[in-house]
Amino acid sequence: RAAWGSLSGLRHFELAGKYIGLIGGRGAIGSRVADMARAFGMRVLVSSRSDRPIAGAEVVSIDELLARSDFVSVHCPLNDETRGSIGRDAFALMKQSAYFINTARGAIVNEGDLCDALAHGEIAGAGIDVQVKEPPEEDSPLYKLAQTHSLLLTPHIGWQRIESRQRLIDSVAENIRSFLAGNPINLCN
Repeated sequence: RAAWGSLSGLRHFELAGKYIGLIGGRGAIGSRVADMARAFGMRVLVSSRSDRPIAGAEVVSIDELLARSDFVSVHCPLNDETRGSIGRDAFALMKQSAYFINTARGAIVNEGDLCDALAHGEIAGAGIDVQVKEPPEEDSPLYKLAQTHSLLLTPHIGWQRIESRQRLIDSVAENIRSFLAGNPINLCN
């Protein structure tokens, strides 16, 4: 009870004027994150293979994004090129005061390198919604770091709110109704 509400160890700051770097951030999710960040007065940096424009975002190299950002957020797909692409070298380029966020795919990040960067204070903290192994083992370094103030670990449900869950259910029901009526929607091929 005595520790409830304790803010010791937590850093507090405003988002206005801070830089958020979006890796692969030119898709639907990255674009929305950019919109929300700008609403808080943040400056948006993007590094992506896509040429889709994002209003108000500065397109930079991945190295420049990592070096300038106060927050780095991953929004790229998992493929052979991105698997393990965020590791020791990436964390070394980041500011010690920077926070790393991964809501994309766990295997994009080298989890051992992330744990080392957090444990040695190379970055200020991380918010991770996806891991290579879900759920992580109890002896997982990520799981252990989640007991500290440097890592917020969520079980791949960052998107799952009452409203988003209801939209998913409504969309599935509408897809089934349309299919049964002979008018399939959202076809992929």
